Amino acid sequence: MIVGCGLALIAVSNIVSGDSDGFVLSISSALMIVGGIGILLGNGYHVLNGDTDRIDIGPVSFWLSIVGAVLILLAGVVSLAI
Repeated sequence: MIVGCGLALIAVSNIVSGDSDGFVLSISSALMIVGGIGILLGNGYHVLNGDTDRIDIGPVSFWLSIVGAVLILLAGVVSLAI
């Protein structure tokens, strides 16, 4: 869910900054917003639905996912601040 939020934040900051280089940036920002919201909704459904099967992952994959999510969230926050 953090990754989805980070992607949406980065895309919103690109749109708000007004530094669009044309049509390509707006398409990529729109796709990042849609993808980020999709990730948020999909993971939210998985968390709220108790009937889904659990997938066990190893500790390395788990921590790599955590570090990646934190880095994307930080990138989103920093892009909004600048």
